[in-house]
Amino acid sequence: MALRKLASDALARGMLASEALVGKELSSIPKAWASTSAAVKVKNTKKTEDLKDAPKRTVFISQSSDVFSNLALEDWLYKNWSFERRNVLLLWRNSPCVVIGRHQNPQVEANLSYLESAGVPLARRGSGGGAVYHDHGNLNCTFFTTRDRYDRHTNLEMICRALHLDFGIQAHPNSRDDIILDHDHKVSGSAAKLGRNTAYHHCTLLVNTDRHQLKLTLNGDKSIKSKATASTPAHVMNLSEMKPGITVEQVLTSVGRAFLGHDQHLANGFTLVNPTDEWFPGLGELEAVLRSSRWLEGQTPRCTVTRCVPIPQGLLPHASNTSLAVTVQAYHGLVEEVRMEDDSGKEGVAELVQDIGAGLRGAPFTSDTFNIIAGRLRFSPALTHFPIPASARPIPTPTRSVI
Repeated sequence: MALRKLASDALARGMLASEALVGKELSSIPKAWASTSAAVKVKNTKKTEDLKDAPKRTVFISQSSDVFSNLALEDWLYKNWSFERRNVLLLWRNSPCVVIGRHQNPQVEANLSYLESAGVPLARRGSGGGAVYHDHGNLNCTFFTTRDRYDRHTNLEMICRALHLDFGIQAHPNSRDDIILDHDHKVSGSAAKLGRNTAYHHCTLLVNTDRHQLKLTLNGDKSIKSKATASTPAHVMNLSEMKPGITVEQVLTSVGRAFLGHDQHLANGFTLVNPTDEWFPGLGELEAVLRSSRWLEGQTPRCTVTRCVPIPQGLLPHASNTSLAVTVQAYHGLVEEVRMEDDSGKEGVAELVQDIGAGLRGAPFTSDTFNIIAGRLRFSPALTHFPIPASARPIPTPTRSVI
């Protein structure tokens, strides 16, 4: 309760700071939404106590475009606010990033090497569902309610009505709670988190997302065997392909007004929020967890990966194959076991692979794990019984004589 009181005070201070913005176009606030032409009013709160009498429906707009800050804000509201007397719609968007579901395997869902080279962050959210690509052309909507009022289909129907009324776009939810355009093209995907008392449903809305980047970033390794939740492939489409010139800012205004319109006499407009500790005490700690490798990798379900690893000729001098099928089993992002798939007639090498696996047990499982195994096979002490090609010999470390 003390934490909620601190949060209410901080949020009220933030609303007071926005007082001068009341009545202005959203184009002036914040920078992240700089191109909208719709005039919407920002909620004017003068007292901390006003939050206790907040309208039944409130629209928050995050001023951040950082995926970790926005996911932390979502988590903070879920954990700290009561929605007994209000429904909240949080509208937010991110700089380019990939967000995977809580129970997914990042190596399966995302092209990790491309993300690293392109500087695109990877985040794991607290809800289930599949992997998504975010950029400034995508709008994220999070609907907060009590558990017993949770109804994602109603939320999606509301979005579809707004798109039809304001832009003439014909869209509808399907049985998977996606929003579909043009018969079978997906423009929105959904996920949810349900607690004992509180729940949220969030969804994407592709307005003018870079579909080429979406395809590149979500091209993971599908050969990995895992019990993790797998994303369902779908043909995607932008709203701008049905309505040229449509902007994220226009869609934000349309969806926000549709949400408030259910209780128009109580609606006080849109409220800008800043996902920082000053506004939401303790949010920084939630953000730090989301940024940690323990959260990103440590939530990964058990998986099994088999690759062909090159072997030195000296290990199997009479074999025709120059590679071994090696399997790595990993759990929560750490190596559990390394083994050969076929050890018949290769007992010595099988033992060597087991020894290498014992040394790797508990190490992070990454795209380099198989390269490490190949390197240790290449410089195995077992090769001392066989001639080693000059190209495979390690470069000796220079020694300094002591006089």
